Amino acid sequence: MVSVNKHTWISPLGFVVSVVLLLNVALCDEPSKLQRKLTATLNPGCREFCENNTAITLVHIAATSDTDTIHYVWDFTGKPTILVALTSKQAEFHIDWPRLMESNPGSVRFTEAPQYTFMAIINRIFQYNDADDRAMLDEGTNAFVYDPHNFTWNRSLLWSNEEDVMMAINAGDDFLFKLNAYSTKDHGMDFPHLLHTSNSTQIDIVFNNITNRFANPRFAIELLFVVSEQAVVGSEFEVTKRKTLDDEHTPGIFEIVDVLSPGAFTFSAGGYIEYRPVSYTHPERDVATSTETRQSQPITVRSPSAVLQTTLAYALYGTKLDRYLVQGMNVSFGVSEDGFYRKTNYTTMTFQVGYGMPPVEELSAFVLIVAGIGIGVPLVVLIASSIYVCTKKLRNRDRFQQQRL
Repeated sequence: MVSVNKHTWISPLGFVVSVVLLLNVALCDEPSKLQRKLTATLNPGCREFCENNTAITLVHIAATSDTDTIHYVWDFTGKPTILVALTSKQAEFHIDWPRLMESNPGSVRFTEAPQYTFMAIINRIFQYNDADDRAMLDEGTNAFVYDPHNFTWNRSLLWSNEEDVMMAINAGDDFLFKLNAYSTKDHGMDFPHLLHTSNSTQIDIVFNNITNRFANPRFAIELLFVVSEQAVVGSEFEVTKRKTLDDEHTPGIFEIVDVLSPGAFTFSAGGYIEYRPVSYTHPERDVATSTETRQSQPITVRSPSAVLQTTLAYALYGTKLDRYLVQGMNVSFGVSEDGFYRKTNYTTMTFQVGYGMPPVEELSAFVLIVAGIGIGVPLVVLIASSIYVCTKKLRNRDRFQQQRL
């Protein structure tokens, strides 16, 4: 006769309770490691031009680790520029403000030559007439061009500590920008919840209630990329699209677009921008208010030192820009049959600029444990039921044999 110790088996309810306790441990006790210490400075070294003047905004952030420093610069003195520079831990960032305001080369410098620099510049903003509802800005399309260099910027928020830095800035309440820098790996607070690291900075752009100039208006931006990599034949940025494991953080969006410098996709030591191809048409961001974005292929910018004279890139490198790799691409907002910009008069783009390789999405502990519950509970019930049936049959057989004796 086979005997079974009932105390050696865990009931389905006990299994669920154990998993819930494990879930709490996974979500609450996971350490948040400070990867870099952030130190933010508004308009460093500027007194004569910047005192009590919210129209002049240049934020320098030193993100320091045990071995090096990544410098983020958010510059709105010329065309909006995001600089990511990797230096030694001791390198400092300096500005000659009178020369910078006159767009002179060499007005911005590091005390030691950076090991690598990457810049993303919002060169132009287009409102175009999408007469054929193709949601793409083609050459020759009727468009109105906004030059961000001519915007009057108003800084409405700047907040920082050693873990996070955030700034909000706008141009006439039409063009709104929010920028973030981080000290740890995590997802952004707002949709599309991009996964960031301490090696990246995030930019969120909103086009809010801008006057429609066409019957079927859409918006697009021209992004220029400047890297401290030599411009050689066959050297160009690469656009890749990769699928995510799930849509836990951005429901319905299973794709991420990476724009990688040659150094990034060849040696994992270059610059990149990353975004999900989604735009939102309402401040309440969710699946119901989402539309798409589309991008062109990067092309080389001719005579970059002439094109970029009103940017931080020219202030740092001057005519040396003509030796570096400088490329540009357009990103258009919207998809066919979504009603164009005039439907809601609101559209967004969120992207991040970083050094190295973009972080890879992974299934969170929450998803893994929930999946474990979904698979484990039925499995435990099945095993327990099988054991119960087998045990009952064995007991009945033993009882029948005993009765025969």
